[in-house]
Amino acid sequence: MKHALLIDDEPEICLLLSNMLRRAGAECVLAHSVKEGRDALTKSHFDVVFLDVHLPDGLGYELVPFIKSISPGTRAIAISALDTEGPRALDAGADLFIPKPFDGATILSSIRDLDLRV
Repeated sequence: MKHALLIDDEPEICLLLSNMLRRAGAECVLAHSVKEGRDALTKSHFDVVFLDVHLPDGLGYELVPFIKSISPGTRAIAISALDTEGPRALDAGADLFIPKPFDGATILSSIRDLDLRV
C-alpha cells in the first residue's frame, strides 16, 4: 500500500484527493500548511506528496527540496488552479504538475505515469 501526504488548505480538495487515493488502496495523511506538511514529513515516510502551490504560510513547492533531501525516492506532485505555477513547481523539483480542477482519472493516471502503484 502506498503512503500519501496531501498538503492543501482547502478541506474539499483534501477530501476529494484522499477519497480517490483511499479507494485505490493508498493510506493518506492530511496537512493544511507548509509547516504541517514539514512536520508530517519528519515523522513518516511517504511515497508521494501532493502539494497545493498556494498555502497560508508559503508556497507548497518550496517544500520539494526538503522532501527530496530527506527521502529522495518520494515523488512530489504540485497542484494549483493557476496553470502559470506549473513551470515554477517543476523548476523547484516537483515531479509533476496537475492543474485544478482535476478528476480521479487524472490523479490515478498521474500516479501510474510516475510508476507509483497503488
